[in-house]
Amino acid sequence: MMALAALVLALMMTSCGNRAQTVAQAEPQVVDSSEDLALTGVMNMEMRTEAEKGMVLERVKDIYRLVKSDYMLHGGSYENELFDKAFCSKSWNKLLMAVRCKEEQTGSLFFEMNHWSMTRYSGVLLSFDEFEVESLDLFSDVKRATVTFTVYESDTYTPARIYLVYEDGRWMIDDFRNLKYMIDVRNAMWDYIAKPDMI
Repeated sequence: MMALAALVLALMMTSCGNRAQTVAQAEPQVVDSSEDLALTGVMNMEMRTEAEKGMVLERVKDIYRLVKSDYMLHGGSYENELFDKAFCSKSWNKLLMAVRCKEEQTGSLFFEMNHWSMTRYSGVLLSFDEFEVESLDLFSDVKRATVTFTVYESDTYTPARIYLVYEDGRWMIDDFRNLKYMIDVRNAMWDYIAKPDMI
């Protein structure tokens, strides 16, 4: 009788052990999810960056559609201050006012080139194409971006770059560069202001 009881007890223990192992295998495994969270964070940053690139690109294309329309209407007028006020940063407009003030005081002319069209007011029809977001910084104190594009005239073209800052909830242009002649318009404005007055 004792032998039978010992045998039954041994079988029960073996069966319980197998059942416990089966239950343990069926339960979901708890995995350290920090790697998953890090991967999700990276994917979210990449998605946010791509979405912001798209918004920057559309903003710049919209601006240059207006520039082209105005250029066709007025033949590339010398006065672009409405565009500057509407689409450029506060610091750009402040610098522009200093340039205009010096032009009046000295009787000199700073802008020999239309910084919006990268031309010398030839009156030739222009087109703007090949827009590309070259860089985007969303994580500094001030969000910044650069966009390259090409200005096409009838018989020539000019590669260009604009620098943008995020200001008051919008992307605003902060500098223009003519990459054909390596002209940094903002630096040229500072140099013009710094020179002794010319009469």
